[in-house]
Amino acid sequence: MEQDKNRELLIAIRAIAEEIRKSNEALAGSVGKLQKLVEQFVSNGPRRQQDQISRIIAEVENAPPAPDDGEDKSVEVPKRISTGNEKVDELLIGGLQTGANCLLIGPPFSGKYILAWNFVGESLKEGVPVLIITTDRDIKDIKTEISKIYPDTEKAEEDGLLRFVDIYSRTIQKQTSSKYAVVIDNISNVSSMMKNVDSITAGMVARKGYYRLLFSSLTSYITELDEKLLLKFIQQFIQKRRGENGTAFYLIEGGLFDQKTIEGVAYTMDGSIDFKNDGSKLFLKVSGLGSARSRDWVEIFMSETSFDLGSFTLEKIR
Repeated sequence: MEQDKNRELLIAIRAIAEEIRKSNEALAGSVGKLQKLVEQFVSNGPRRQQDQISRIIAEVENAPPAPDDGEDKSVEVPKRISTGNEKVDELLIGGLQTGANCLLIGPPFSGKYILAWNFVGESLKEGVPVLIITTDRDIKDIKTEISKIYPDTEKAEEDGLLRFVDIYSRTIQKQTSSKYAVVIDNISNVSSMMKNVDSITAGMVARKGYYRLLFSSLTSYITELDEKLLLKFIQQFIQKRRGENGTAFYLIEGGLFDQKTIEGVAYTMDGSIDFKNDGSKLFLKVSGLGSARSRDWVEIFMSETSFDLGSFTLEKIR
């Protein structure tokens, strides 16, 4: 019965692949359907059948374009992407460069997750696809936080605008709380995670031309993988995102690792936003990420769903 089910899925995948080759106009919707079927097929079938999927996807990717009907269908990709916080965008002189990969580093309750949820919420408000990879939180809890900023997370997920790769649920031996999520069985299964992410983001690029990504968090990978494997994985992951116009935040819990480890991870990125507690006060500081109005620590004034920034120099520092 399982073999028959996989055969039916494979037939459906081939049919959709053919549909994609025939019509550019149906591309975005067809890729979305294809993604879901691929994810079902990979999760239901033995590993050797992934080669069949790879060949089908290659056929789609290498297919010649449909005849030009004279209409300009090019996707306009913005040069900068909002962080979801106007003051941080101002600090960064217009937000993040599209395709930037940025670390958010800081201790618990320092503001980094507030910025992360606003980053996702802004993407949904703009109608830009967003992928969340979670290793440390239940999807239900994540959607609760995001819904404070963008209320209709369920509809966004149903429409494929909000996607999840769940690496958390299996680690605590429970079922995922999202019927749409791709579930990875083990955090050390880096290959499976990257293949599934690539499949999802390919559909997002076909749909919009760019996307946002939130990786929550790299802390789990730093503790699980040896340093060489960790850096190789991060470098490959980041290069793929840059090539797809994927603008990404990667969270790390501050104070858990030595500075050398953090610097090694940061070196692969385009920059970082660091958060710190100093007594009763909270601060952030920008490193890298192109031009910024200040490289100093700037005070944060928190609210429930966002934060304001204290004054910072208006001098443009590169």
